[in-house]
Amino acid sequence: MYNMNIFKTTLMALPLIMLAMPAQADEFNKDGIRGETYCFPAKHAAKTIKAMSSIKAERKDIVAVSMMPRFLIYDDGQLPNRYYMVDGDAAIDFTIQPDGLVPDFISKVKTASKQADLCINDPARAGIANDDERLYFEMGLTPFYKNTSGRHDIDELAEGTKDGKSQYKKMIPAAVRLFMPDTRCLHVKYDAADTTPQIFAEVDGALVPVETEAYNEGYVLHFGDLKDMNAQALVIQGGAYKLSPVPDVKTMKRFGIGLPRGPEAPKTN
Repeated sequence: MYNMNIFKTTLMALPLIMLAMPAQADEFNKDGIRGETYCFPAKHAAKTIKAMSSIKAERKDIVAVSMMPRFLIYDDGQLPNRYYMVDGDAAIDFTIQPDGLVPDFISKVKTASKQADLCINDPARAGIANDDERLYFEMGLTPFYKNTSGRHDIDELAEGTKDGKSQYKKMIPAAVRLFMPDTRCLHVKYDAADTTPQIFAEVDGALVPVETEAYNEGYVLHFGDLKDMNAQALVIQGGAYKLSPVPDVKTMKRFGIGLPRGPEAPKTN
C-alpha cells in the first residue's frame, strides 16, 4: 500500500499524485505481513498538507492542487472497516464514503501532533505483504491547470510547467528537491475514458495535430514540441478533460508512475 521510493512517493500514478507513508515495523511480523490493523506515522501527511497550504498565490494561479484524499481498490474487495488517527489518548475516526473519499482527512490530520499515528482496520486483507497495493490511499496531489476551456496559450503552459514543478517539490523532503525531474511535458486525461483524443497545436490560426503518447489513462505531449512548431496555443477537443504538467514518459516509467497497481503491480524498489 505504501512505498518508500521517494519519487514514487511524490509522483505516484500521475495525474493522481500519491502520498506514501512508511509503516511502523512493529505493526507487521518479521516476514513483513500485514495484520488486521496496521499503523504508520501521521507526520508525513501533516507536513505535506502544511507545505501545500504555504504555496504562494502567484505559484498557484495557473496550476493548483485540489487535495481529495480517498481509498482506491484494485482487488475488487471492500473498503476498510475503519480509518482513524491515534493522537495521545484520543482516537479520531475519519469518514469513509462509499466511493472511497475521506472528506475530513485533511482538516483532522493538519492538527496532528508529531507522535500521532494513522491506523487502518482491514481484516479482509490481513496476511498480505505490507507493501501490497491492492488497497491504496491517495491524497490527490496533482497540480492541474485551472483553465479547462480547451485552449491554453503558450505563456500559460510555460508558467504552468514551472509552477507545477515548484508544487511537486513541496511534496518531497528538502534533501532531494534538487533531483526533482523537470515537468516539461503535459498530460491530458479525458473525463470519459473512451474519448478519442483530439489534441492540436494552434499555428497561425490553423489546428495541427500534436504527437502524443498514450500513458497513464491519458495522453502525454512534450511542451518543447509546441515551441518547435511555433505554436501559439494548445487546443484540446473531444470532451471534458484535465491537464497537468508531468515529467516525460521515460522518467515516469523509471519511477513507477502510472504503472499497474494491485496484486500484480511490478516492484520498482
